[in-house]
Amino acid sequence: MKKSILYTAFLGFAALFTACDEVSEGERYISLPQVETKRNVLLEDFTGQFCSNCPTAHATINSLKAQYGSSLIAVSVHATDVFGIMEGQYPTIVGLMQPEGNVYAAKWGASDLPTGIINRSGGLCNYDKWGTAVREALAKDTKVAIELSADTVPGKDSIAIAVELNPSAMVYGKLQLWITESNITALQQNGPNLDVNYVHNHVFRACVNGTWGEDVALQENVHQTLERGIKVKSNWVKENLSVVAFVYNDAEGVMQAAECEVK
Repeated sequence: MKKSILYTAFLGFAALFTACDEVSEGERYISLPQVETKRNVLLEDFTGQFCSNCPTAHATINSLKAQYGSSLIAVSVHATDVFGIMEGQYPTIVGLMQPEGNVYAAKWGASDLPTGIINRSGGLCNYDKWGTAVREALAKDTKVAIELSADTVPGKDSIAIAVELNPSAMVYGKLQLWITESNITALQQNGPNLDVNYVHNHVFRACVNGTWGEDVALQENVHQTLERGIKVKSNWVKENLSVVAFVYNDAEGVMQAAECEVK
């Protein structure tokens, strides 16, 4: 969806754009040795459409995805009333922020964007440190595997999700299911320029099973299968949707994550 009509009131946000963290060109990409991948890693990227430096963080994600492939699961969580535009806030502008985005940002203290958190462990991390943090997280052992599938239901505007949890030890935590969408064309402050045709990827769109997920108690080597569903919203493009699943608790952070496209 392309929108080119902007309210002149948005010009007042220009003074806020410089508040985003700046990182020098030489600090953005650092080549690191190969690492043995023992698990998937969840990167929650707190971002906003009025954040001038957030596209640089998006580029960092693209670079890390190119290096680690499907082992890195990135989700762009649009957040804060300063940098985000709430979905439906303006009739002629595509807003990408959901109410949960501000809830998550408040939980981790994400106010100066861009910033992120890796596997919900170690606190917020500036994007020039993501490469090292992701690499270290990939090398950690995990005690649960996740098999995930998502299919559109014929004749219905809904998605059927199947999750299989395979623990190698006892696990007490929560299972979180999210919907994400890529290839969304919407405005984005990009440095000094306002790009109305910016393509947003890995955008958090909805929670399937509540803001903080649902409790799971897993016994060693006892598989558990869950089936969940969600209605497709009218502004989602089914072909661009994915489901993200992860198991976490407050003590250990994210123990494992998985992602699949909606078929």
